[in-house]
Amino acid sequence: MSLDITVSFRPWKDGNQMAKLSLDGTLDTATAPQLEKALASVFEGPTQILVFDLGKLSFLSSGGVRVILTARKRVIERNGSCIMLKLQPRIEKTFAIIKALDGLSLFKDDETLDAFLATMQKPAAA
Repeated sequence: MSLDITVSFRPWKDGNQMAKLSLDGTLDTATAPQLEKALASVFEGPTQILVFDLGKLSFLSSGGVRVILTARKRVIERNGSCIMLKLQPRIEKTFAIIKALDGLSLFKDDETLDAFLATMQKPAAA
């Protein structure tokens, strides 16, 4: 099986950035190192928001879950957030079975995510 990873960046507040990783294919023991490599370069910069777009992910194994949860831990250590976007029901079920959904922000599409991010960036009312 194969995995295609597309990484894009957007500016975030206070000089940080948001990284979006779109995964297409299978994330398993064989392809997990590919995602680890992509994440290593993402974390070289000031990434504070990490978005995993899983809309085209067809399979997720425990090895893939491990990589995603390790990245989540790393971004939280930066006082950031990890967001899951467009989870297919079978992928969401994998996370639910291992009880890894607690604390994850899940969004069905880009528009919903963008509205949430816009709210996060608004200054507090005085």
